[in-house]
Amino acid sequence: LVYSFWVGHNIRIITWNVRGLGGQIKRSRVFSHLKTLSSDIMFLQETHLRMGDHIRFLLRSWVGQAFHSGFSCKARGTAILINKNPPFSPFNVISDPNGRFVIISGTFYDNKVTLASIYAPNWDNPDFFIKLFSKLPDLNLYQLIMGGTLCFKHCSSFSSSYL
Repeated sequence: LVYSFWVGHNIRIITWNVRGLGGQIKRSRVFSHLKTLSSDIMFLQETHLRMGDHIRFLLRSWVGQAFHSGFSCKARGTAILINKNPPFSPFNVISDPNGRFVIISGTFYDNKVTLASIYAPNWDNPDFFIKLFSKLPDLNLYQLIMGGTLCFKHCSSFSSSYL
């Protein structure tokens, strides 16, 4: 997807549930494909990387910045990769210890933005969304760019009163 958020600046954004990056062959194929897409912002879900592994597995010569939330075992995990070219300056990173989301606030082309990569539970879990939305900064001051796997189901007990 290509979005034009600011005058004169188009941003390519991709979100992808990669279903695991632990294997070298799959990781190589995923990153080869990501590179050919020439995206500026990449939201990844189900990276299945532990926190200690994310730097050596996610950084590439064309990736300027990588942010990750991992889990204690090879499951879940979300990441945000920023290409080297666009001017992004992060100033706050929130990494979920359960590997469900990573949120970054910063400036992109001198505009305040919040980037969020989300891997929501696949069951009705209003508490997850309450926690997620409580972590977002004031959206009157920040533009929100969000990608991920969001599994919404109709649930009569979940209403806007939770937000």
